[in-house]
Amino acid sequence: AAPTEQRIPNERPVIVLVGTHDPHKNHAVTVHAAERLWREGLDFELVFIGGVGFMGPEHLCFREAVEAGRPVRNLGRVTDERMTAEIRQADFSVFLSLHEGYGLPVAESLACGTPVLTSNFGSLQEIAEAGGCVTVDPRDDDAVTAAIRTLLTDREALDDLRAAIAARPQRTWDTYAAELWAVATEGTR
Repeated sequence: AAPTEQRIPNERPVIVLVGTHDPHKNHAVTVHAAERLWREGLDFELVFIGGVGFMGPEHLCFREAVEAGRPVRNLGRVTDERMTAEIRQADFSVFLSLHEGYGLPVAESLACGTPVLTSNFGSLQEIAEAGGCVTVDPRDDDAVTAAIRTLLTDREALDDLRAAIAARPQRTWDTYAAELWAVATEGTR
């Protein structure tokens, strides 16, 4: 469901990352950028939502940040309701995966009215094109750091992204089904 309540600003900015803790989800680049920004003096929190990946808990990319006392929370697997609440309350989400079939965390964030920083290729770029997202090369540490810095410090840019989300066309499963049927039966969309 689309966000209905007015978002209450966080005491300090919150960045949410949704997805399993697998290497291809590329959470490590966000943690690296966050460390650079914390060292610059920016105050914000990272919130991870998702299960432990196939490499096991000893490979969680944010362990050193937690041990250093950085503001990082790992919620693990949560209910859909909790995930929706966390995404809606976040200032923005980050999903810089290196390869995805679709990129559900980007669509979920947009459905919650939350701006997204995502990868600038493939399905993630396609989702981003309708607005509400900033895209970067997920392998470029400087570009990722700069984009997060902008989203943390430029409230007008974040407000513009929220307005772009509100202007995105609303789609339903019936719309998708009709388009799929048109492609399957007529070869057109």
